[in-house]
Formats: sequence, structure tokens, C-alpha cells
Amino acid sequence: MRPSKRGESGVALVEFALIAPFLFLLILAVVYFGQLFQARAQYNSAALAAARSMTIENSAATAKNAAVAAGMPSSLTPAITFSGGASSCMSSNGTFPDVTVSIVNPAEFSIFGVDFEVSGKAVARCMG
Repeated sequence: MRPSKRGESGVALVEFALIAPFLFLLILAVVYFGQLFQARAQYNSAALAAARSMTIENSAATAKNAAVAAGMPSSLTPAITFSGGASSCMSSNGTFPDVTVSIVNPAEFSIFGVDFEVSGKAVARCMG
């Protein structure tokens, strides 16, 4: 016995109308996550360039220029810290500290009014 087609016209359209918003939301979430992942990779690369520059030049201005050249927005300032309480890459007691460069952009991405922080971090050995 065949099922009746009577009264079933438009059922596929209604089912699609119920599923479509969730499908589009899923696609937008995948695209958004991809952009967020790409931005984080770019910030990590910029932090690595700044750390490398800091170990060679020992200049915060040069490190910031290297980070900007690697993709960091010029409006941000990388946070540069040294291990062991050192204040620069210059060694006073024969040991060389590690330099850590952190870049944080607190409002790189926003969705539904919620800001997402994008950050990058790199560590390099001074004079090593």
C-alpha cells in the first residue's frame, strides 16, 4: 500500500525552515573559529619575532617594530619580561635570562556583544 501524498505538499520546505537557522549558525561558528585561530597564530608569530629581535638588539622599540612587521596591530604594545629578575638581555653575572614577549588584544573579536581576547606569547634565550 502506497502512502498518500495528499496534504504533504510543502513538508520539505517546513523541515528546511526549521533546520536552516541551526545550519547557518554552525557554518558561521566554523568560519568565526577559523578567523580566531588565524589571529592567534599571527599574534604568536609576532611575539616570536619580537622575542627574537629583543635577544639580538636588546631594544623594546625594535622588538615592537619586529612584531608590527610580523602582523601585530601598531596600536598594541608587547609586554616584555625577563626571567630571574633581570631588566634586560645584558648579562651582569655571566648568566643570560630568558625574554618573554606577550601580546594581548582584548577586543579583537566580538560576537553578540561579547569580546574575545586574542593573545600570543613567545620565549627566547638572550644571547643564546
